[in-house]
Amino acid sequence: MKKNKQTISLVLGSGGARGYAHIGVIEELELQGYDIVSISGSSMGALIGALYACGKLEEFKEWVLTLDMLDVVKLIDFSLTGEGIIQGDKVFQVIEEMIGDVMIEDLPISYTAVATDIMKQKEVWIQKRKLLDAVRASIAIHSIFTPKEIDGRYLIDDGVLSFGL
Repeated sequence: MKKNKQTISLVLGSGGARGYAHIGVIEELELQGYDIVSISGSSMGALIGALYACGKLEEFKEWVLTLDMLDVVKLIDFSLTGEGIIQGDKVFQVIEEMIGDVMIEDLPISYTAVATDIMKQKEVWIQKRKLLDAVRASIAIHSIFTPKEIDGRYLIDDGVLSFGL
């Protein structure tokens, strides 16, 4: 008799480097036989969730594990716009090479990136559009990573509302 897989929806939080723990959680859930049918995330959770949803999480993990301190420094591109210290384009070029030009609505599982509209100070759920743009909006940290403009809104990490950053 075949045992049916249990389905699960994941909500992944923010946390920068701590967000890498999401990879281990996903791997363990799969080992335990869970079928992840939807995923949402904020900040690093949005990135890890996006990579999982498009089948590129293992490739990302392998890339991250090869980075040394010099590699990380080379990925930092400072911004002179006054909107944030780091532009983030170099890192997102690497991520775009991994995931390609994928639209959220074309993913095999449901995906939501959570961000904050900095002007209205309201949470925004991004469920349609280019996946990379949604992730970029969700990881933008006020004063550190430049905000992402989408449809006339300037979007940043949802932690601004949740934690008053």
